[in-house]
Amino acid sequence: MLEFLFSFLLAYTPALAVLIFSIIILIVINIFYKILINQNDAKQIKQRTKDISKEMKEAQKAGDTARSKKLMSEMLTENNRMMKMTMKPMIVSLIVVIILLPSLATFYSDKMVVIKDGAGSVVLDGNTYSVQKADNTVSIGDTSCQIPCQTEIGKHTYKISLENSNVKVAQIVATLPFALPFLGSTFGWLGWYIICSMPLVIIIRKAMKIYM
Repeated sequence: MLEFLFSFLLAYTPALAVLIFSIIILIVINIFYKILINQNDAKQIKQRTKDISKEMKEAQKAGDTARSKKLMSEMLTENNRMMKMTMKPMIVSLIVVIILLPSLATFYSDKMVVIKDGAGSVVLDGNTYSVQKADNTVSIGDTSCQIPCQTEIGKHTYKISLENSNVKVAQIVATLPFALPFLGSTFGWLGWYIICSMPLVIIIRKAMKIYM
């Protein structure tokens, strides 16, 4: 729907394109946080929760159970205040993601090739490739491999697998020089988007002086 807004990303490598997309989305989202949350109040709440946490540790060391309970109650009150403040921008952020994220999926989402009588076709990077499947061997254009496999087609690398009787072609957007625990070293568009967003959200909020 809004693909035209992000078509410029196709000039970059997929990994860089998704990184740039993540930065744009996070800046837009955090503008709403900046506008909709009173930053002075948020800063005070954040500082107060730090102070309470420090006081709780001291009370626990001193064995002052009554004070610990009082501070815990105060901590919950401050957390509830912050939660109420962030509710509205959180909803707006969710709407922004729901509207814009499908644009990225349009460029890099998995392709499901319907196989009929051992043949089908798939469009990758605007090019149409014939797909032939015989037992566990699949041919896409001039490239053949034993499913499941990882192979280059055109300018990019894809993971090819079977899903029921059809062939699934998933573009590898980013490959790390090392494997992440439980995640591996290769990522599709969504996995790479999430990995990029985790450190970026901290950096962008610090740069925009957003307190949460």
